[in-house]
Amino acid sequence: MRRVRPVVSRPTLTTLLLALASLLSASSAEALKFELVNPKDLPAGVKTALWVRDCGPSFGDKQCDEDERGFAVGDGARLAQVLSQRRFDEIWLASNGGVLDEGLAVGDVFRRFQVTVRVPPGRNCISSCTVAFLGGVFRFIDTGATYQVHAASLFLSRQSDDRWLTEVVQNPQSALAEWADRLLQGFDIRGHHLGGARESAQDLFQHFQKALYPLGQLPAGREDSNRSLLRNWLRSATPNRYGSSPQLQQDVAAVKREGVAAAQEILMRLERDTMQTAIEELRPLLPQLGPRAEPALKMLETMYSSRITGTASLSYETLLQMGYITKIFDPSKP
Repeated sequence: MRRVRPVVSRPTLTTLLLALASLLSASSAEALKFELVNPKDLPAGVKTALWVRDCGPSFGDKQCDEDERGFAVGDGARLAQVLSQRRFDEIWLASNGGVLDEGLAVGDVFRRFQVTVRVPPGRNCISSCTVAFLGGVFRFIDTGATYQVHAASLFLSRQSDDRWLTEVVQNPQSALAEWADRLLQGFDIRGHHLGGARESAQDLFQHFQKALYPLGQLPAGREDSNRSLLRNWLRSATPNRYGSSPQLQQDVAAVKREGVAAAQEILMRLERDTMQTAIEELRPLLPQLGPRAEPALKMLETMYSSRITGTASLSYETLLQMGYITKIFDPSKP
């Protein structure tokens, strides 16, 4: 699962902010594939199904562009157009992930159209796909399919020209402190709001809490109440303490000693640390956020308990116990 990639140049992070805003506002080429499931593959009781999937050889795709291999900006809007023209008995998911915010967008579309989602046998739903999956009103993971979670990252991929790494290597004291602050709090640049860990935690929490209610709908008035409470929490959040901590000095020494490799590892750790900070700040609010707030936060913790560079495959028992899948009549089962 990734966030939109940053680009940064010397001597400050100003160009990072401008480039990141530009990336978020730019249109993206088509990414996920939307196509009918072959009727021969449909189980008994299911008449129509739509694939929402990555481009890949396992589907017979002979050539896949980079922007077709996961969730990308614009997928939610494209899917809404498809579902507004035709309804399907089920949506079948298969994806290795992609842009986190678009996973939320696709999940919101699923919830709006009250769809049933399934990860069929032999297929994987990983990272952003797992977030989208939770927008389904009815949700199934078939035997032989996997549901794998991991933390989101701006810094997972590394290329030889990644100037954001150069910035950290050349100015670790200031660059690391600035990154930690922005990763936690988010920021605005030229009218574009770029959310940090606190805002991501808020969005994911609300998405997960809805998934735990029948038909994805909170009780009357609860959604507005929670939105107001969480908005006030974001406004009153305390500053990040990393910039004055002994940990920063240890990280600076590691970057000076080990260079690029240490810089990337530290930035990814900061992403997880800032999300853990946001989760702990949310915990005291649970009694005010209504029923099923605690299991929703547990879902968020589970996602970020895995390293960014690896995934955790959740067992069927865990999926059922925690509410990821729905325990109702499954039309594909005899």
